[in-house]
Amino acid sequence: MPSWSLGRLASLFSLLLSAAEPALAGDFSSGLSAYNSGDYIAAFRDWYPLAERGDAPAQAGLGFLFHKGLGVAQDDVEAASWFEKAAGKGQAEAQLLLGTLYFFGEGVQQNYVMAFAWCEIAQSNGQSDALECRDAALEHMTSAEITQSFRLVTEWLGGHSHPRP
Repeated sequence: MPSWSLGRLASLFSLLLSAAEPALAGDFSSGLSAYNSGDYIAAFRDWYPLAERGDAPAQAGLGFLFHKGLGVAQDDVEAASWFEKAAGKGQAEAQLLLGTLYFFGEGVQQNYVMAFAWCEIAQSNGQSDALECRDAALEHMTSAEITQSFRLVTEWLGGHSHPRP
């Protein structure tokens, strides 16, 4: 088991989302304020319409609410879906959280190749905590899986569709 945990990411999540792009801050901030005050139902109400319109920070926020069961029924399949949407738009925190879901097999089939790929991409997008996730996945992979992971990362960072196993 790695030294990092999704619990540790919870406090980091709030801090990182507060750095959402300035253009989105006005729309996103009411949900973030609600989240930070523990009103997860209000956060969901504020973020859901934004997420449906493709707002990556709101999509990541919904993913986190579903993953932790905050204001909604806990559902890692739903969490993975929202994280994947945000991750595909380059949202580094969603990329890291999606990688951790793949690492632990929560809401998705456990897949160290995908965990490594998403965490490596998150790290390349400035998410320094992703190094621990990436390195933990690497410890479980064969040489062929490592090669596959690097291929996925190279394709993704080259502008192609997001990683698939």
